Amino acid sequence: MGVFNGSGKKAPLFEGVNSILGEHSTFKGEIVTGGSISVNGFFEGKIKADGEVMVLPSGVVSGEIFGGSIVVSGKVEGNVKAAGNLEITKTGRVRGELCGERIIIEEGAAYHGRVTVNPGAKEEGFSEAIAENIAENRKTPIFSN
Repeated sequence: MGVFNGSGKKAPLFEGVNSILGEHSTFKGEIVTGGSISVNGFFEGKIKADGEVMVLPSGVVSGEIFGGSIVVSGKVEGNVKAAGNLEITKTGRVRGELCGERIIIEEGAAYHGRVTVNPGAKEEGFSEAIAENIAENRKTPIFSN
């Protein structure tokens, strides 16, 4: 399915998604966003998102994920920490620590690690730290002559 349907409007899967790592893509490093991200390919490193982090069935993450809310339908090897909801769907596979305000693990999902549920205890300074990092990154040009 493409990003846009026949009417030129975004397909529902991508509504509100600011960043997309494509299915046949590989990225190593750190992604920091004040929005949301969809991981459909292979990612190695650290993801920090103020919004939603979605690891789709074709997505593989080797590293840490910090997000406002997180849905894992693919594979993650590393710690996963959500300020809000953290969901592992039936196709999701996680090896690492899980931490969230509310954790949902569907029947058929697999995880190996420690689980911590912290209702009402959102990480202090999470959004502010991401905003500062984004502002600092905007000052530094990605490409230079």
